[in-house]
Amino acid sequence: MINLQTRELVLKWDKEGKKQEQIAALVGCDQSSISRLIRKYKKTGSVKNLPRSGRPTPLTKKTLAKLKTELTTKVKAANEHYCSIDTKHFSDLIGEKVKRKYSTRHVRRLLHKLDFSRITPRSKHIKNDPEKVQLFREDFKKNLKRSTWVLKL
Repeated sequence: MINLQTRELVLKWDKEGKKQEQIAALVGCDQSSISRLIRKYKKTGSVKNLPRSGRPTPLTKKTLAKLKTELTTKVKAANEHYCSIDTKHFSDLIGEKVKRKYSTRHVRRLLHKLDFSRITPRSKHIKNDPEKVQLFREDFKKNLKRSTWVLKL
């Protein structure tokens, strides 16, 4: 995304007669982005982003930050051996907080946004503790039908 100051520079260079390919090379983006920006300016007379239509989401950055702190404390308390949560559990927590149900795909996007990563059982590593690996695999097999996510610590 091109910031506002760079957008104004692009328009200045366009008025000076530089080609779109040259401007794109100077800015460090694709020529189609420059073309789209110039077309937008000719149509609206402004390079600023217009407000988006539609209902705003109840999951603002502030709400997501609160959810992440609550979530990490609950997850760490629930799991002694590793910090993980499944998609269904996280969906329920969001439902309690926001009073709205989200699709599984959207919940996965939110987990990714909150720095959780999806895990799968891995082969045994030399440095791993065999007891912890076995405990994890047993616990993982119990919850195999559900998506499990872990927090990047």
